[in-house]
Amino acid sequence: MSLFPCNGSDATLLPQLLAKTMGLPNTIPFYSQNGSIHGILGGVNFGSAEATILYPSRRSYQSLNQQLRQASEIIQLLQLHLGEEKANNFIKTSIFYLSFGKDDFIDYFVSNSSGIGRNFSHILVHQMTNAVRNLYLNNVRKIVCAGVLPLGCAPRMLLRSNDSCLDEVNMFVLEYNTMMEENVVAINAELGDAHVIFCDVYRAMIEVINHPTTYGTINFHRLSSPLLKFI
Repeated sequence: MSLFPCNGSDATLLPQLLAKTMGLPNTIPFYSQNGSIHGILGGVNFGSAEATILYPSRRSYQSLNQQLRQASEIIQLLQLHLGEEKANNFIKTSIFYLSFGKDDFIDYFVSNSSGIGRNFSHILVHQMTNAVRNLYLNNVRKIVCAGVLPLGCAPRMLLRSNDSCLDEVNMFVLEYNTMMEENVVAINAELGDAHVIFCDVYRAMIEVINHPTTYGTINFHRLSSPLLKFI
């Protein structure tokens, strides 16, 4: 178990924004639960504002593997309190939301790595696909895999390009999203009773960027988006 708490994540991550929109209660952060069965039946948030698919370059980040271990702990706790059969039925009807990749790409662009190149997206997709299989082996059947946002349009990128999106960065991210979506289709065919969905947040955000007035803003670059403003 990590010693680093995900402070603030109970109110700022996309699952919380979605829950609020749908009228659902917030899920408790993993570090706030005390092992009580009643505290986790409403859902658990394993995430943090900064998380990576690969081994993190900063101690404050949480990795995908670390969060998978935490999920496994909660699943074992459910089996202990509810019994294996009831716990497995509960797990199969629960939705697991995976949102990773943003910080991997940011670290890659900042460090300007030269040794990985075109294989970087393949490595990330491979790790995410393995994570889905790992969850499936733990009786998880409903999984949402979120894509990565158009990081080339993030504020720090706009500063480099005179207020225009960096196409090179966006194409890099789009490559990952396309491969991830293809793998989701393949894994649904491979695991017959799994229901894995790819959430294409990239194209949704590009739509807002290209047609800002349709969505209630005149200038996208002044838009205070909860999805991009922290990037």
